[in-house]
Amino acid sequence: MATPPQQARSIATEQKMLDAAEELLKGGDARQVTLENVVKLSGASVGSFYARFGSVEGLFDALRNRYRNAVYQTAILKAYEKSLQQTDLRSALYHSVKPTLELARREHIAISYLIRNPTVDQVELVNQRKFIVEKTLEILQMHRKEIKKKDLRRASENISRIAHATWVHLALMEPSEFIGRKTSLSSVIELVTDMSYAYLTTE
Repeated sequence: MATPPQQARSIATEQKMLDAAEELLKGGDARQVTLENVVKLSGASVGSFYARFGSVEGLFDALRNRYRNAVYQTAILKAYEKSLQQTDLRSALYHSVKPTLELARREHIAISYLIRNPTVDQVELVNQRKFIVEKTLEILQMHRKEIKKKDLRRASENISRIAHATWVHLALMEPSEFIGRKTSLSSVIELVTDMSYAYLTTE
């Protein structure tokens, strides 16, 4: 069933306002994300803003949901799909780590704001972490012969923790600040991959 034109326009207007808020947030100052600036940049009306978000706080909640559901989980799903196509464990780990860490660095301004101003929806946060662990477990089960750790469930939790800790650091600081010396994002990705592989294959 096709989306009615009026509904499609309403969705498009909401997305334009979210795009505008995201663009303003990328400037590095959340204070720039105001009703006036969002309406001006998106071309929407004040009435449309209030009808969809109710307030600037409501706008940030919607932006948070976009990152969590549309961007973050989409990036993770694509990463794990690629990982499950790999024939060796290290390549699988690399392809699961690379897109998510690249996302953290690319969108670090917006993500760092969302980290510092977390949602109160803790249930959704827990479900998201369970989702990541389940996807990691799929990779480990696929490559069971290469893994010396017997408890794959615990292993998937620990690998997810390693990757998530790095993801948060990359959203909050430059790779060189994270490592403590001049380095690149690609070096961090390789390091996390090597750490994960060593943890899984060492008795």
